[in-house]
Amino acid sequence: MTITPQKPVKEFTGKKALMWIVGFFLVIFTVNAIMTTIAIGTWGGLETKDAYKKGLYYNDEIAAAEVQKNSGWDISLSHGPTRLTGDRIDVAITWPVSDLPPAKVVALVGRAVTDVHDQRIILTKTGSSIYSAPVTLPAAGQWNITILVKQANGPVYQLKEKIIIEAEK
Repeated sequence: MTITPQKPVKEFTGKKALMWIVGFFLVIFTVNAIMTTIAIGTWGGLETKDAYKKGLYYNDEIAAAEVQKNSGWDISLSHGPTRLTGDRIDVAITWPVSDLPPAKVVALVGRAVTDVHDQRIILTKTGSSIYSAPVTLPAAGQWNITILVKQANGPVYQLKEKIIIEAEK
């Protein structure tokens, strides 16, 4: 019979327990600090100012959309950009004979989740009822276009569209 020497069992002391606990929390705090730094450094998202007040007036926006629908004004995107560069936005606007033509037509172009690349483009009249402007987009993907049509002494009519720009090859 051979006797094999056994390793001595190390004692688990309070000092060792304290080191494990301190090490555990040190790792947790380090990872949290790294993740927080990355999150703050890459934030490009939207923040809604006065979100509560805007929510209170949401029914007013619905009523304004109904007024626009019954006004006789028709706004449509006749050509949305399909390329990143060298393209344009064309908007066809028809209005009742009793109204004056639009005083100002503006296109707001942006992403849904960030305001980094938002653009405000003033469209000019290029045809009998066509308003147009060149546009350059910085990246492919989904873009939101909001067309605002302002009458001289009247309400602002709007159109909201989503477009997809394919990546150039």
